[in-house]
Amino acid sequence: MTALEKYARLEGSGLWVAAPGEQRRDVVVSFGKATLVISDGRSQRVLSHWSLPAVTRLNPGRRPARYSPDGDPGEVLEIEDDWLIEALRDLQTALSPRRSLAARLRRPVLVALSLAMLLGGALIVPRALVDHTAAVVPMPRRVDFAETVRHELIRGGAQACHSPYGDPAIAALQRALFQTPARLTVMRDLPSDAPRVQHVMGRLFIVDARLLDRADSPEALAGAILIAAQRSAEEDPLRPLLRHAGTVATFQLLTSGELPDRATRGYAAAIYTAPLARPDSEELLDRFARVELSTRPLADNPEPLDPAVETLGETLRTRDPMAGEPVGTALLSDGQWVSLLNICDG
Repeated sequence: MTALEKYARLEGSGLWVAAPGEQRRDVVVSFGKATLVISDGRSQRVLSHWSLPAVTRLNPGRRPARYSPDGDPGEVLEIEDDWLIEALRDLQTALSPRRSLAARLRRPVLVALSLAMLLGGALIVPRALVDHTAAVVPMPRRVDFAETVRHELIRGGAQACHSPYGDPAIAALQRALFQTPARLTVMRDLPSDAPRVQHVMGRLFIVDARLLDRADSPEALAGAILIAAQRSAEEDPLRPLLRHAGTVATFQLLTSGELPDRATRGYAAAIYTAPLARPDSEELLDRFARVELSTRPLADNPEPLDPAVETLGETLRTRDPMAGEPVGTALLSDGQWVSLLNICDG
């Protein structure tokens, strides 16, 4: 099966602006024969066709991904769906002519990085190398790295929690919070004094089992998960792994697609000792609004479920995006919530 056949039926949502100063429109993004098709979200009328080989990403490594036809920033398409982003990258690769390794890595950048490494640049070069590598590593490799971290946690004494009723409950919570597939897993005996939700990478979110004892409701727990998701949107979670792996291992990943096993050793414990960044409040509120989740349960939970709540608590209370809105369907039923609370009991 060719890449075009594989993604022929794939479509998703995006935001499109035809020219500077015009209002952004909700659109449906799909793929034609070597083209990217942008259609009106309501009428399904085709608004624009872009040649796939000419589509240029304006902000590599950042979310939402922003694209333009042939680098023209006047017409811009924004996509948040990881599957669409990955599909677009795969299709462009399939339609591009085969090039040498040096050409694919942009020879001037590769030569500059190699020279700087030989000269022992210790400040600027690693950061540039990490940023460039993180921008080109595909999702399947990120999933592999996430599994490596999870297995290292288990070897260190952590335990993954599963139960016949708890597993469907956490799957329901995942579907309520994420449009693209994600993996929520509850683990206990993690190497951290303070429980947290940790987004490893590759859509893997590890929920510390102690948070289940502290959360008053599924909405409060969901809020902590959204904070972890926002952190990963602001800094690619692959970058800390590459900094841990070091310059030589990162360069090896860039050139060969492989990361030595020794490079990831100790990283699982390291992420649980690293401080958690405070996410941008505006972006976080927007994330809550997109899933129609109130911020009050998280802000009013008796025990903070995330360190950021201590500094963002007042904002979460006074700027609740769902304030005044009618209460929608609960994230989980009472039975599902009880099942999730008992997931570590087998």
